[in-house]
Amino acid sequence: MAFIQQKQKPKPNQKLSPVQEGRVMKIVVALLVIAVLWIFFSPGAGIITLLSKRSELTALEQDKVRIEQHIQTLQEDIDRLNNDLSYLEEIARKEHGLLKKNEKVYDFSTAKPEKK
Repeated sequence: MAFIQQKQKPKPNQKLSPVQEGRVMKIVVALLVIAVLWIFFSPGAGIITLLSKRSELTALEQDKVRIEQHIQTLQEDIDRLNNDLSYLEEIARKEHGLLKKNEKVYDFSTAKPEKK
């Protein structure tokens, strides 16, 4: 049983009625609107998501620059502490209250005693 495939003749183009043309236009417009809305609001890949990711990237880049500057400042402080004895002494006195040998501290502040 051999099936012989017959070539179908193409149907001649028929003109659409005005009602059919209106329906086709409504469908095309609806599909375009859906496509545009999907482009704008699709989760994870829409334009709104892209804009928020760009602003987040800008903020992170600014944080990176600020942190790099802070690291540079800390590295300079480390170098000064390792190499500059007068700076080391200044930090030891101011921040840690250390004294040299035979040095005394006199406190002339007028602190009020706590009342119970």
